[in-house]
Amino acid sequence: MKKNILALVLLSAIATPAMADNAGKVYVAGNLGTASLVNATVTINGIPYTYVNPGTISFAAGYQFSPNIAAEVGYTSFGDTMLTSTTGEVTLSTNSVTLTALAMYPLTADLDLIGKVGMSSNHATQKATGNLYYTDGTQSKSTSQSDMLFGIGAQYHATSHLRLRAQFENFGKFSGGSAPLAITTFSLGIAYLF
Repeated sequence: MKKNILALVLLSAIATPAMADNAGKVYVAGNLGTASLVNATVTINGIPYTYVNPGTISFAAGYQFSPNIAAEVGYTSFGDTMLTSTTGEVTLSTNSVTLTALAMYPLTADLDLIGKVGMSSNHATQKATGNLYYTDGTQSKSTSQSDMLFGIGAQYHATSHLRLRAQFENFGKFSGGSAPLAITTFSLGIAYLF
């Protein structure tokens, strides 16, 4: 259902006449937000622990092919989240490199609905210290997983060069298995068109 809605937004943006001429412009963007972790429980020394949701920071560079279509490459760091006990600490570090297509659907002259779809290359590293060990007897494990990324949001045209953004993104899986770690984010940010 979500993929069908996103496809409809993308197609609508292509078919919509332009309300501002932003074609042929390079831009950079930055966002701050919060992440929601799914399946973020780990067993240490036989005891299950659940990581708390971290903050996020992301940077992107893009190219606006038309007033309604852009492509973007980005990097997101989800921040470290830590579990502490009397015998040691466990830290989860995650990040993602993304390549996405964006569609902008003008709701007014200054407000666009954004649809985003693409690929994410997701990485997660867990490290234990002290007397804490994972179920396989190690103190470190890393996973990498590529998955589909999709998102939806809005952007406000503050000036002819500056956009204010709010967006929800689903980065997909960060590990394999029957209960993979997955991350979604909500963020606020800016984009600057050159």
